[in-house]
Amino acid sequence: MRRHLTAFAAIAMAGGLLFVPQSASAAAAPQTAALATPPLSPLKLTAYYPRKAWAGDTIVYTLKSRNVGDWPTDIAYVGGYVPKQARKVQIIGPSGAYCEVDGREVGCLLDTLKPGRTATVKVKVWLRGSARGTATAEFATASIDVPAGGIDTLDIHGIDTGVDLKYVKVRTRILR
Repeated sequence: MRRHLTAFAAIAMAGGLLFVPQSASAAAAPQTAALATPPLSPLKLTAYYPRKAWAGDTIVYTLKSRNVGDWPTDIAYVGGYVPKQARKVQIIGPSGAYCEVDGREVGCLLDTLKPGRTATVKVKVWLRGSARGTATAEFATASIDVPAGGIDTLDIHGIDTGVDLKYVKVRTRILR
């Protein structure tokens, strides 16, 4: 399975799969039957974060993705958007994960996650000194099923990660 993750990460980087937003034209495009079905190994995301933080400090989001299905995942994805008040972002995944930051967007491709197991991803955000109000972040997780033929038969252009993602919105009040 580790080879599948490496190959998928390379393809994702080339095609920009990690950070492709959902567009109106993509909604009209026909989807294959494999993408319309729910994943065999659904994931549940739990986010831990501070309720208050000082301007200029850091916020650490701990994202736990748990496989609540009956089968191991082929590839698991954890990602989302950090607050607008962020000046610097760092993402740390478990061993064997491929994680990337692009502006306010973060994404992490995880290896196989067995049923009942949990993978933890930490996102560290440094706030600007001028930050005020509420720092709002959104995170989601997804399970991507690789077809029986392996990574070579996966239709990269048919995957739309924005369709079935259920975002968890977290809010941290910024103190001054």
